[in-house]
Amino acid sequence: MKTKLLIIADDMTGTLDTGIQFAKQGITVSVVINPESLSDAVMTDCEVLAVNSSSRHLSPQQAYDAVYRIASLGIQAGIPCIYKKTDSVLRGNIGAELGAALQASEADSLAFVPSYPAMNRITKNGIHYVDDIPLSESIFGQDPFNPVTESDIAKLINLQTEIPVHSLDGNPEEGIIIADARSDEELYEVGVHLKQAGLLKVSAGCAGFAKYLPELLELKTEDAPEIPDPGDHLLVISGSLNPVTQLQLDEAEACGFRRLHLSPEQKADAMHAVLPDISGPWTILDSFDHRESITGETGNCNEAVRSTIAYNIGILAARMLENYRGTLMIIGGDTLLAVLKQLGCTQMKMITEVFPGVVLSRISINGTGHLFISKSGGFGKETLLKDLKQWMGEIHHERN
Repeated sequence: MKTKLLIIADDMTGTLDTGIQFAKQGITVSVVINPESLSDAVMTDCEVLAVNSSSRHLSPQQAYDAVYRIASLGIQAGIPCIYKKTDSVLRGNIGAELGAALQASEADSLAFVPSYPAMNRITKNGIHYVDDIPLSESIFGQDPFNPVTESDIAKLINLQTEIPVHSLDGNPEEGIIIADARSDEELYEVGVHLKQAGLLKVSAGCAGFAKYLPELLELKTEDAPEIPDPGDHLLVISGSLNPVTQLQLDEAEACGFRRLHLSPEQKADAMHAVLPDISGPWTILDSFDHRESITGETGNCNEAVRSTIAYNIGILAARMLENYRGTLMIIGGDTLLAVLKQLGCTQMKMITEVFPGVVLSRISINGTGHLFISKSGGFGKETLLKDLKQWMGEIHHERN
C-alpha cells in the first residue's frame, strides 16, 4: 500500500484529532509519536502517515527546521500530498511552519483553510473568529503559553515568513493562499475549488478541513471500526490551563466527578511522590491549582515549569496505570505526549471521534490494551465530560 498523504501536526492532540478524520472512515493511518523515528515510519504500509513534529513551543527557526525535515523526508519517500495541520486558534509557529511545508514541497503555493465551523472557529475576510469574536480578543488572546495577539491571518503569518500571502478570492498563483469559510458547506466548496485548481498537493488547516480530504484526495474508505465497550470507569488527567478545560472540569465536578488537584510534590518529583487515590469510577486529576502561580517574574508562563509538570504527570500516569483497568483520558497536547513517552507507547490504533476533537484510541501498555481518549485543552463544550460519561454509559449498557 502506497502512502498518499503526510500529515504534520505541531502537537500530539492535533496529530490525533486530524488523523481520526481518516481512521474513522476505515482508512489506514499510521501515527508517528516521536519525529525522530520518522525515517522508519515512511516505509510503513499505510495510506495516511500522521506525524507529531513537537514544534508548538519551539522557536520559529527550530519549528521551521522540524517541519522542513519531516516534509522533505515525505517528499523523498514519494508521498504525493502534504497536509500541514495547524491549531484551530492559530497558536504556535504558524508562519514558520507553513513556510517550511511550502518550501520543502517545492510547490508554487500552499492553500491554507483554517476554519473549524463545528467548533465555532471561522475565517471571514481573512480575519479568524472564535464564537464570533476576533481571535486576539477571545480567551485565546490570553492563553498562558501561546497567546495569539493577531486576528488578521496574513499579518500573523508574515510575522514569521516573508512568503507572499494572498486571499483565495484573488486567484493567486504563488505563495500562501488563505481561504475563508464560515460553514461546513463553504469548507467543502473550498475543497472542491482547490482540487479543480490543482492546489491540494500541499495544503494546511485543522481537523475541520481535513475531514473532507478523504473524498477530495480519492482515498479508499471502508466501514468504520467497531466501537469497543469503554466500561464504567474513567480517569481524566488534565495538564491544560486553558479556561475552556477549567470550565469543563468545574462542570464535571458539579455533576459527580471526583476532582483531585495534583500536589506541588507530585508535579515536581513524581517518581517519589505519593500516588493519588484513583479508586473511584469517575476521577479527575487536575494539574492546575488556583492557589499556585505558574508565572515567572515577567508575568509570562514559565516554559521550564510547563515542561517539568508535563514530564512528571507522565511519570505519575505510568505508575498509576500499572493497576488501572478503566478508560483513560488525557487533556492537553504536552501532557498527552509526556504520558505516551513514559508509558513506552510507540503504536496506537485510532477508533473514532466521540465528539469534535475528542478521539478514542487503543494503546498497548506492557502487553495490555487500554482505551484512551484525548483532546486539546481548548476543545469542547462546558458539559463535555458530563456528555462523555453519558456516552460511555450508553455504549457500556449496549454491550452488556
